[in-house]
Amino acid sequence: MATLSLNKASEQVFDYSCSKCEEHDLTTEAQHYCPECEDYLCDKCVKLHNEYHSKHTVFEREDIQMWEGFPIRSCDQHGNKLEVHCNDHQELCCSVCVALNHRQCISISYLPNLAKSFLKTADLKQLSAAMEKMRSRLDELKNARRKDHASLKYSYKHIIAVIKAFRKEINTILDQLEKQTVKQLDSMMNDLEMCVKDDIESCANMHDKLKIMMEKYQLISVKHKVTTSYIAYRRCQDQLTKCQSVIHEIEARPKQKLLFNPKTKIETFLKCLDNLGHTDIFQVYNWRSLKHVSVKKDRSELACHIDGIYELPNGDIVIADSSNKRVKLLNSQYQVIAHNDLPDYPQQLC
Repeated sequence: MATLSLNKASEQVFDYSCSKCEEHDLTTEAQHYCPECEDYLCDKCVKLHNEYHSKHTVFEREDIQMWEGFPIRSCDQHGNKLEVHCNDHQELCCSVCVALNHRQCISISYLPNLAKSFLKTADLKQLSAAMEKMRSRLDELKNARRKDHASLKYSYKHIIAVIKAFRKEINTILDQLEKQTVKQLDSMMNDLEMCVKDDIESCANMHDKLKIMMEKYQLISVKHKVTTSYIAYRRCQDQLTKCQSVIHEIEARPKQKLLFNPKTKIETFLKCLDNLGHTDIFQVYNWRSLKHVSVKKDRSELACHIDGIYELPNGDIVIADSSNKRVKLLNSQYQVIAHNDLPDYPQQLC
């Protein structure tokens, strides 16, 4: 294990101290590491180590990332030396493990005694093949999960495209509604404008007529032509009556204004939504074997046609058999243990 050591004489702090020097109460900075011995070694101790263990691979400071390996002889939980094996729990234990968790255990074996005959067992000989097989399976699973990851990314991009396309369809519908509303507004505006323009034109024409008739009447009056003056007077009175009638007609009509009342239910509906659609995760299972079983209740039944299936938490299975208008309960051995007759064909289960 990595140690943080302080040299009391020089007050030097080492991230890794020599394991062999520490056995003699000395603190020396480690420059080497042997994963097989699980020892950190200084320059002096590594020479002695290499004389006894010439085939061991020793890592230098340049390969310090390899120093933090898997501690074979040390307890994962307490860091102490593994000493015994608990046969009750099938666990390797250090002295602390025994004191805390295995005091009540009946069968505990001392590791050196347990290992004496282990080298000749078939389990040890098959270990390498089993490890390689497991590594192969892990590689296969890793590659499969990489493909799953790529598939997930593809699905994500596809769904994003579907969401954007759906949003575009909504925008198109809203654009069409807007155009239709504006078209309706334009039609109303044209009708109102024509009415207002007609009134303005009528007022302007009568105003001009009154002006002309007034000028003629004044001209005739100056010449003292009595008969002509009377005729002009009557015509002016008639024109005044017509103007008064038009004014009364225009003023009697209600003033028209444009008004827009939005369909607030559209806005209300949109505000009630928390998203554009439901996203979910569906499970895909890989089947490892295929087995044909009969789920007939008795021989008189028709061939079963399963339209729905559901697995209960206890392992029992519920199926919808549309051919026989029944819902059946199967145990884990696919045997019918209960059923219920229905008045019509079942379509699905949920």
